[in-house]
Amino acid sequence: MILRSGDYANKNYRCNYLVIGTGAGGSVAGALLAEKGFDVILIEEGAYYPTSSFTNKVGDMTAKIYRNRGISPLIGKPLIALAEGRCVGGSTVINGEGLFRTPEKILEEWKKVHGLQGYSYSKLKKHFETIEKDLNVVVKSISKEKKTNLDSQKLIEGAKRLNWRTELVPRAVKDCKYTNSCSIGCPTGAKQSTLVTYLPRAIEAGAKIFSDCRVIKINHSKGVAYSVIAETSKDGKYKKIEIKFDYLVIAGGAIQTPHLIKKSKMSKTAGKDLQFHMNVKVIARFKDSVYAEQGTMFPVQIHEFENEDCYINTSTMKPSYLSMSLAIHGDKVITKAIKSYNEMVILNTTMRVESKAHIYSRIGKNPLVWYKFSPPDLLRIKTNIKRMCQVLFKAGAVEVYLPIKGASPHTSLESLDTLMNKIKPNDIDISTVHMMASCPMGTDLKKSVVDLNGNLRGMKNVLLADASILPSSIGQSPQETIMAMVHEVMRRHFDN
Repeated sequence: MILRSGDYANKNYRCNYLVIGTGAGGSVAGALLAEKGFDVILIEEGAYYPTSSFTNKVGDMTAKIYRNRGISPLIGKPLIALAEGRCVGGSTVINGEGLFRTPEKILEEWKKVHGLQGYSYSKLKKHFETIEKDLNVVVKSISKEKKTNLDSQKLIEGAKRLNWRTELVPRAVKDCKYTNSCSIGCPTGAKQSTLVTYLPRAIEAGAKIFSDCRVIKINHSKGVAYSVIAETSKDGKYKKIEIKFDYLVIAGGAIQTPHLIKKSKMSKTAGKDLQFHMNVKVIARFKDSVYAEQGTMFPVQIHEFENEDCYINTSTMKPSYLSMSLAIHGDKVITKAIKSYNEMVILNTTMRVESKAHIYSRIGKNPLVWYKFSPPDLLRIKTNIKRMCQVLFKAGAVEVYLPIKGASPHTSLESLDTLMNKIKPNDIDISTVHMMASCPMGTDLKKSVVDLNGNLRGMKNVLLADASILPSSIGQSPQETIMAMVHEVMRRHFDN
C-alpha cells in the first residue's frame, strides 16, 4: 500500500517499526523488517512516481524527483552544487546504477581509526553478494554495443594510449535500453533502483509507504522515542499527523537525518562533520559524431588513480546537461556546443577530498550546509582536470572546455599549465552527489553518533540506516556500502 498526498484520512497511525526514508538504506531496512513479519511503515517526504511516469523531459523530471528542483548548494567558496533525490526510492532513482563494493583499504581504515569491529571485507562479503543478486548487478562489456556508449569507447581508447587502467562498472540493471535517462528516472524500469526492487518487496510483505509526508519532529522521553509528527499537504492546505511506533529507523540521508535529530534535540554531535566527494567535469568536442546521448552513465571507469581515491568516467549527456555544464562560459559557447551536440562528450572525475562540512539547523524547516575548502584539494582538482584533458586529447578531441570561469576552449595540453597555475578555488565549477559521515559509527563516545550496532547513542529504540553512519567518505559511489552496512545493522538488531 502506498499513500499519497490527500490519502491521509486519519490523524493518528501506529506500527511496530517506522522507517524514515526510502532510499538505499531505508528501503533495505524496511524490506528486511517487513519480511520478518513486523508491521512496518516507511515514510517519504517526496512523492511516489511509478516507472510509467518517467519521461525524457529533463526539466520536468528534475523538478519532480530532485530536492529543491535539482540544486541544493553547499555554502562556501566556491558554492558547490548538490544533487539529491527526493521521491519514493530516494537518490537511487537518480543515480547512475553503478554498484561498488567498499574498498578493502577503507574498511581497514574504519577498523583502525574508528574501531569498527565486525565490518571487515570478509564479514561484509556475504552482504555484497546478497545485494548484487537482489539488484541484478552485472559487469557487461561495451565493445559489442556498436551503436551505443561511443563516448565511453573514446575514454577507453585514450586511456590505452596513456597506459592507464580502466575497469568495467558493475551495474544494477536488467535489460537496459540505453536511453541515457538514469539521472531523471529510468523510463523502462531497467535500472534496479529501490523503487523497483526493495520497496516492492517491502510492500508485498505487508509494509505501507507514506509518501508526500515529511517528518518534522521526533517525540521522545527518557531515551525512548515514541512517535513522530509529520506534515502532508493537498491543494496548498497542510495537515499534521502523528505516527506512534515501538522502534524508529532513521534513513533520511546524510543531511536530512542529522538535521531531524538535531531539531528533535536527540544529539549534539550529529551533523558536525559531513564529508563528501567533489566532482568536476571537462567537456570535449571531437571531429566525428559520438552520439553520447545513446548510451548509459559511466559503463566504464579509469581506475589508474584509485589509490588516490579518484575515478574518471563519462557523464550523462542530454542537451540540458551540456548547457548546464557550460553555463560558466556564457551563451555564445553554449550555442556553439549545442550546434555540435553529437560531437560532444562530458567527462567527470569523482574525488575523495579533505574539505568538510557541517549542518546548521537553527533557521527554518530546512538545513543549511556550510563547508570550508581545504587548500590541498585545489591541487587535486587541477591534477584531475589535466588528466581528463590528457585522455580526451589522446582519444582524438579537437578542443576541450574546462570547468573554469573565463577559460577559453583549449586545443592542446601545452597551454594548460599556465592557466592551471593561476586557478583559484572560486574559479572552479564543482558539484557533488555523494554526502556521508554526518552521524558516524564508531567507538569514540565523543565523536561517533551511533554505536557499532547502528543504535543512536543515548536512545534505546532508534537506529540509523543511511549514508550518515559511514565513518568517512570512501571515494566511490556509496550505495552498495550503505546497503551492506544496513544489512549488517539489521542482522545485529535481529540477533539482539
